[in-house]
This record gives sequence, structure tokens and C-alpha cells, in this order.
Amino acid sequence: MRFLMPYLAGGAVAAFLAAAGLAWLLSAKVDRLQARVQTLDTMLTGCNGRVADLHLDKERDHAVDSIPDSDLGRSVPDRWLLPAD
Repeated sequence: MRFLMPYLAGGAVAAFLAAAGLAWLLSAKVDRLQARVQTLDTMLTGCNGRVADLHLDKERDHAVDSIPDSDLGRSVPDRWLLPAD
């Protein structure tokens, strides 16, 4: 049994080094994935902001479009109105 000890120790060292290498590779992959998540989160935040701006613009357009033509003189400045033909 004594003659197997160096082989067992070598096997244990090899297994430890393999596990450490795998842990190092996986931690590098986790770092890359976390950076990708941050990038995608930033992109999604930008998209949400653009959608919110579009909804607000649509509401403002609707508010202006819903003004009857007879009230345009009181609701909008004269410089916005087209000259009469």
C-alpha cells in the first residue's frame, strides 16, 4: 500500500489543479456574463425611455388634435396658424 501513496498524492494534486482551473474558467465566464447583463440592462433602460417618450408625445399630439377648429384661435398662438388663402 505504501508504494501507492505517491500516485494517490499526485492524483490528488492533479484533481485539485483541475478543479482550480475549472473554477478560474467559470469565474471568468461569470464576469463576462455579468458585463453582458449590464450592457443589456442599459440597452433595455434606453428602450424603455424611448417608449415613454413616444407615449408622452402621442398624448400631447392627441391633446392638440382634439382641439376643435373653432377654438384654435384661443388655444394656439397666431404664429402657429397658416395664413388664410
